[in-house]
Amino acid sequence: MLLSKEQRQAVSHKQGPMLVLAGPGSGKTTVITMRVRNLIEHEHVPAGSILVITYTRAAALEMRERFFKMCPEGASVTFATFHSFFFKILRNYCPFESSDLITDNSRKDVVKNAIEDSIPGFKAGAEVVDSVSKDIALYKNTFLEEGGFTPSSCGIAEFNRILSAYNGRLRTSGNIDFDDILSLTYGLLKKRPDIREELSEAFRYILIDEFQDINLLQYETIRLLESPEANIFAVGDDDQAIYRFRGADPTLMKRFLEDHESAPLVTLPENHRCPKSIVECSSKLIANNHNRFKKDLFSKVEKGSVAVKAFAKTSEEYRFVVDTCVRAIKKGVDPSSIAILYRNNYQPGPLVSMFTAESLPFNGKTSRSDIYETLPGRIVLSYLAASRGDIPREAALSVINVPERGIMRSKFTAKRTNLLSPDTSGFPSSSRSALLELSKELRVMNGLDPFACIKYLRKKIGLDRFIKEYCASHTGEGLDLYPILDILEEDAKGHATYADWCEHISIKRSAESSRTDGQKDGIRFMSFHSAKGLEFDTVIIIDAVEGTVPSAHALVRDNLEEERRMFYVALTRASRELYVLYTKEHCGRPAAPSRFIGEMSV
Repeated sequence: MLLSKEQRQAVSHKQGPMLVLAGPGSGKTTVITMRVRNLIEHEHVPAGSILVITYTRAAALEMRERFFKMCPEGASVTFATFHSFFFKILRNYCPFESSDLITDNSRKDVVKNAIEDSIPGFKAGAEVVDSVSKDIALYKNTFLEEGGFTPSSCGIAEFNRILSAYNGRLRTSGNIDFDDILSLTYGLLKKRPDIREELSEAFRYILIDEFQDINLLQYETIRLLESPEANIFAVGDDDQAIYRFRGADPTLMKRFLEDHESAPLVTLPENHRCPKSIVECSSKLIANNHNRFKKDLFSKVEKGSVAVKAFAKTSEEYRFVVDTCVRAIKKGVDPSSIAILYRNNYQPGPLVSMFTAESLPFNGKTSRSDIYETLPGRIVLSYLAASRGDIPREAALSVINVPERGIMRSKFTAKRTNLLSPDTSGFPSSSRSALLELSKELRVMNGLDPFACIKYLRKKIGLDRFIKEYCASHTGEGLDLYPILDILEEDAKGHATYADWCEHISIKRSAESSRTDGQKDGIRFMSFHSAKGLEFDTVIIIDAVEGTVPSAHALVRDNLEEERRMFYVALTRASRELYVLYTKEHCGRPAAPSRFIGEMSV
């Protein structure tokens, strides 16, 4: 294979550290695999002393297979993820076995029990468990010492109690979780210089893929494993760093150069995937980020196009997507070469329904249109059910203090209750007054259709304010719930009764559950995050409006720069055609095109 000057420089690097900035489509996998072959064939490095680390098991397996076809004599090269390699260390030097590693489902149960241990009388729902779980994982992945961590799921004191209870339960059962692998390995290497020396001697050459996704704990552990020559070959692209919510820290790329003053910096500037038009507009976009390595990227691919299209409303936008896909398939285009990309997993629900109606082949991890199972969806449906009469206790508990009213949950002991005419006996005066006020609001909703009910719930009762405050205090990835209220409101329009809307919801759920996501030849539905590392002939980005792209809750500088990187990743998935779509009205309200469209300067 003919290599560029920059690729040759990276491949032929002999000893010592090196940082390689590998933009989209620049051939980073080729550089990594050919460098390993060069070390074995020309530098006579024993294959068993080379370690290649990447971020997913699938990527490690793919790279290993690709390398072995190129260099069969390199069979003893180790290809691994951080977690798999570190767990191997723990198995070899500590009394840990695979059976000690807790499963994801069991972990959720432990988190739930830890929350309820720490907050007496509180019943932790799936969303709370998920939010706390993410905080625990972020804490374990980001900080080497205690202190300095601000959770998004709850207060600091509550989080510390939950974390202590969670870790205590793990210790009692003799288990560790996935995130403990990193901290335990770091702790082992820090305390045992003999093990450190043995491993650094065994793996004298370490190559790390996707270096922009490294977190502080991984970085410090790798530093402990460095050979005396510091043969660390780090490959990544800070412009594609989109996992800060998991603890990834792209600034560690600059720290790598500070910690390794002799390290050459090599940029792979040629994009072999995207045409000139896409490279130019994506480069203009990402240049608006300040905290980055400057790169002058180019492409020699002439054939390709970028189209930015505006529509009056979402229904017209989605009809364009469907018609474009239908025309392409009729022309013989492979459906799997087309990708529909979006910022949040709840977005494509209506589009999924249109694809199902048209019998278009598609696959991907969409939200299956089930916005009704999100926090706003559950609250809205519980309120509407409560406004119609008798409801289960759990539905009542999800209504009484949304927004906060100070109504005592402990007084609701019966399996079912009627909030339209509640029994207030036994409640203190403040709770009784709040309960009667809630009853009055529900009776107003009882006389309204679902659309009007949601408007009343949002504006008069205060659901909008509650969701905005919830989003502001829960900053985890994907937690942009406010637009879901708009989608629910639009979805309820035209249904005369609550029963009518429930029937509509049931039909949608039935259609979604019967469809198949596993068609390998289907058009791909993917979030910006899920699309990273992939490429498609045609990419269609939907709903590129302010408030969604970028998220309304990500407008401080660091968050905005990450949102811009996500959009950059989405743009650079296209190898031929790129469509960026926006609407002048979104979810029944006036909408503005994403600021990122202007930054592309198409």
